[in-house]
Amino acid sequence: MTTGTLSDARVELVRSRVLEGVAAVLARGEPLTYAGVAVAAGVPERTLYRHFPTREQLLAAVFAWANERIGFRGELPADGASMAELVRRVFPGFDAIAPVIRELLIAPEGRLARLADKPARQRAALALVRGEVAGLDRASERRLAAVLQLLGAAPTWQTLRDYWDMDGVEAAEACALAVQLLLEGARARAKRRKGSGRRPTAGKVTP
Repeated sequence: MTTGTLSDARVELVRSRVLEGVAAVLARGEPLTYAGVAVAAGVPERTLYRHFPTREQLLAAVFAWANERIGFRGELPADGASMAELVRRVFPGFDAIAPVIRELLIAPEGRLARLADKPARQRAALALVRGEVAGLDRASERRLAAVLQLLGAAPTWQTLRDYWDMDGVEAAEACALAVQLLLEGARARAKRRKGSGRRPTAGKVTP
């Protein structure tokens, strides 16, 4: 094994220990501090700062770690069926690391990590709507895409957990059903518009 490979392996080992330390600290309900993470990870605090100089960098790494743990590999759903499959896979995964997901949702640095791929998520949601429903006006496409994206996001899992005491499995089924019904309703609306010969009017919502 080359020196470079050994060095890379050591870096990866330290990063892995640190991220597991973050999860341990949050699971105990403790504040997320560098001192606490260093103790939980079993590394000197200066080592932690060397790998993650800022909380923003630490939370960005935690975000990537969490995605890996729940089995999300960056794929964005292209249709209603793949979206249902995605929430059924990742929502139960959120349960397993709930304290970490909660920190990512409430910490300002976690918000920055979540919004890093905002444009790609918007494009994917719009493409999903246009692939599933033909004939919607642009404003309706955008609004439907926004709601569908929200149904597959961690804040929705957290809200259903808090307000309805749902675990990840039930929350996923609730969101999968909502996706199905929203798309069916959108297709029916587009079909009525086509049958009536009316042209979609941007920004105007009609039943």
